[in-house]
Amino acid sequence: MSPTAGQPADQSDDTDPTVMATMLTSHRRGVHSARHALELADPLSESVGESWSRAQMIEDGLPIPRLQCEYQCGTKKYRADAGWADRLVGEFDGKSKYGRLRKPGESIEDAVIREKLREDELRALGLMVLRWTWAVLERRGLADLLRPWLVRFGLMLAA
Repeated sequence: MSPTAGQPADQSDDTDPTVMATMLTSHRRGVHSARHALELADPLSESVGESWSRAQMIEDGLPIPRLQCEYQCGTKKYRADAGWADRLVGEFDGKSKYGRLRKPGESIEDAVIREKLREDELRALGLMVLRWTWAVLERRGLADLLRPWLVRFGLMLAA
């Protein structure tokens, strides 16, 4: 399909939220859940892992972070998957970050060291950086990882 006026060239009609909402007007089984998911969707979520992370935060009543936050570290600008009040940064680490998304000629070890140095620079700004993987999401452990830090930084009340 070609893009319509006012629609980004890389977004097809079937991913337009308005079109999807129109598609979800029936009373078929599962439509209510799909409507609810659409209401909570955020186009800044860049991967399935980031979306699933956000869904778990919502389900567990955690504060919802800003997505794709940028931080200036000297001459470098870094983007983080999630950020809460410029105090806590969250990073979903899927395997692609150290696989197909590596820079040309970069080894896995180089990518890990680059990420470690990036994390050190973010911490030097006073940010706490938390990372999680698919395994954390699969066992529904994200709230247990995030909650103590959100409480510590006064971003939510202790349960």
